[in-house]
Amino acid sequence: MAPQFQRLRDAMAERRLALQDSRLGIVPEQVLVIETVGSISGFVRAVKKIDGLEWLAEYELDDLPPAHGFEDRSKPYQQLKGQLFLVMTDQQALGQLQSLFHRWQADPEIAFPSGLAPWRHAFALLHRIRRWSAKDRFQETGIIEDWRFRLENDQSIVPFEAELWFRQDAERRRASESELRDVVSSLQGTVVGQCVIPEIAYHAILGRLPPARVQEIIDGFEASQDVRLLQCEGIMHLRPVGQCAVPVRMDGEADSGDESEIRGMMTQQEPVDTPPVVALFDGMPLTAHRLLDNCVVVDDPDGYEGGYQAHERIHGTEMASLICHGDIGQAASSGEVVASPVYVRPILKPRRRFGRTFPERIPEDVLPVDLIHRSVRRLFEPEGDQPPVAPTIRIINLSVADTDRPFALEMSAFARLLDWLAWKYQVLFVVSAGNHTRDIELQVADGTLSGLPPDQLEREVLRSVAEDTRNRRLLSPAETLNGLTIGALHQDEWPGGTGDLVDPFAYPGVPSVVSAHGPGYRRAIKPDALFPGGRQWLRAKENLDGRQVTLEVPDLASPPGQRVATPGHPGQLDQTRYTWGTSNAAALASRGAAAAYGMIDRLRRQPGVHIPEEYDVVLTKALLIHSAEWGGAFARYEAALKNSENSGRFREYVGRFLGYGGVALERVMGCTEERITVVGFGKLDDEEGHVFSLPLPPCLSGVGDARRLTITLAWLSPVNPSRREYRVAQLWFDPRNPVAPDRLFADHHAVQRGTAQHEILMGERATVFQDGDAIAIQVSCRADAGEVPAPIPYGLAISLEMVEGVQPRLTPYPIYHEVRDRLAIRVPVQPTDPP
Repeated sequence: MAPQFQRLRDAMAERRLALQDSRLGIVPEQVLVIETVGSISGFVRAVKKIDGLEWLAEYELDDLPPAHGFEDRSKPYQQLKGQLFLVMTDQQALGQLQSLFHRWQADPEIAFPSGLAPWRHAFALLHRIRRWSAKDRFQETGIIEDWRFRLENDQSIVPFEAELWFRQDAERRRASESELRDVVSSLQGTVVGQCVIPEIAYHAILGRLPPARVQEIIDGFEASQDVRLLQCEGIMHLRPVGQCAVPVRMDGEADSGDESEIRGMMTQQEPVDTPPVVALFDGMPLTAHRLLDNCVVVDDPDGYEGGYQAHERIHGTEMASLICHGDIGQAASSGEVVASPVYVRPILKPRRRFGRTFPERIPEDVLPVDLIHRSVRRLFEPEGDQPPVAPTIRIINLSVADTDRPFALEMSAFARLLDWLAWKYQVLFVVSAGNHTRDIELQVADGTLSGLPPDQLEREVLRSVAEDTRNRRLLSPAETLNGLTIGALHQDEWPGGTGDLVDPFAYPGVPSVVSAHGPGYRRAIKPDALFPGGRQWLRAKENLDGRQVTLEVPDLASPPGQRVATPGHPGQLDQTRYTWGTSNAAALASRGAAAAYGMIDRLRRQPGVHIPEEYDVVLTKALLIHSAEWGGAFARYEAALKNSENSGRFREYVGRFLGYGGVALERVMGCTEERITVVGFGKLDDEEGHVFSLPLPPCLSGVGDARRLTITLAWLSPVNPSRREYRVAQLWFDPRNPVAPDRLFADHHAVQRGTAQHEILMGERATVFQDGDAIAIQVSCRADAGEVPAPIPYGLAISLEMVEGVQPRLTPYPIYHEVRDRLAIRVPVQPTDPP
């Protein structure tokens, strides 16, 4: 490791010489990347013990190569795990650090000064230490590709976002920003905006450069030359702007559909005075569409409507239609419309080039994080003399994603923002997982596709998608911890056949081939749940080599898919079309969340029921995923993907595709004679616990028929963006019980890594108990990434039911009535210390 330290000293000296002529008089600093094999406790405090070192962040590392003496001799090829630490240092601190290293080299048992002992442990585990490089600033940000595209299309000015290292000291933040402004100015560029949000450790500027200077930067990067912008130590990442885009499908015509269906749905849309509960941050909808009349309220403080023509208001119209009506093919028969108007805040504009409309996206003259921050703050806080515009909002739908920000190691600033805002305002963000329309290459000989049985074709498609995981990851901000990330099921209401297209799946119930998958941060369950996102049929692609079959995703506005309202030709206000994707699934999830919230509101209006409004969001979150399950999808993934290498962790592996599973909200919205759902809530501080008692129905005593217990716990946590644990408060329950002891579906470790624990348990063994016995479920809380600042509200949903058999029972078990009667004698929640 000694040569690595010497290279750092040399780089610092070069940096000092480069800054000698700077008018800013900046003390040279650089970011150290410290990689270890294994973990180090107390390292944050040890870093702060050395003057001149500043803690920036830490992450977990997976799949480190077994080399440099870290191999496990019994498993020489097993990949290793470790940690990555990011630290800002000046020359004096680097010298002290190198001195410590040399002392440790001479005597690994040497006693370090008080508070520095973790450094000795770090040196023993050190895998690599290096400076944050130009490659780190560009890697996987998509900015090189974006800049090339703009240069090829003769764009007169080239925008970029520079995300800076967040410095805790305001004066150091100003110095870092001044240096970057000086560099941009030296390149004949301008800085047009900046945003600082200390709560999420975010500091960024929005800049513009002339094309000639951009070409020089690209050439310098590719030639590994020193380019001043790339060597600016204050920059963490350089990113494209305007990347949160949604597609505009040009292939296919809108249709007017069945006039009687639309007329019938219109009769349900009477003006309502109830305040909005759901907010949609998206494109500008066509508010005059007959299916949106009286259903939406638009708030457009930035004047984005002026950037839209009527026929361009596609995505916002589609999402508003799905939230208000669901899939029109299904909604036309039920006539159900959301109970309150949907608040719409336009955050997208169409992007035009060469006379065509390109995808709607966040405009290039704003930072997305700043725009979303302002949009949410406007809902809940006054602006000058103006009151909050929609303080009753409980659910915010975000069916947008940054295509250039697939989730990898670190939480994006966009996701950190959602997590902080969710906690601050106690609001639920419903976020789409993102779409990937990459080709699917099958290990099947060309010319044999038509002869494949449906089951075999399905297995081949699932294998291909799984092997391409690296390119099908969640898209920012879908890694959000407090929000619900929604993936798309291959499912819709259209009854037709495939024609000359290929249906990749033999039966419904599995994720769409376009749906991005997890896992989430620190291998948390992501996506959280799956909702119908339309059937995505595929088209066989001509292969020039003739060796294997490639399936492509056709971009069609015709069936199959979900039928939604859409702009038509001028003057047409009743057009519909078919769409698909995770945007649709998220919109349907928001519709479901509104229904769950409405049920909570109805419950609180019942005599003797007291549900404080502060628990609305966590209860809504719990109820929305309470009915999620893998069902038969697990067996289909098992048949396609399970092998000797992944069998030991297969449930965790499948969780990245299925999350908690597909949602059947109707199972939560009403009980039956053999199924009861109860809800609970409370607040917990660090090291506190509550015990809930679910009375056991006497009808199940000694019965051997299959029964199922489902428990869902949901909360919103404060976050600490500089710590790898990130989540400040962990809540959990132990689901073990004698009535339904067998865990199904999601891995029991993975379910405790996010902010929603959802477990399904089954039992068939006859168990004898007395009337008055109960299942005790303890909810506990502990600090995870710093002190818990305030008691954490949580919501709990529990269902007990009999499993339906092939033949209905002549005499149903009266579970509902027996549990309800015993709950009528209320048993208070018992506080307890967690185990």
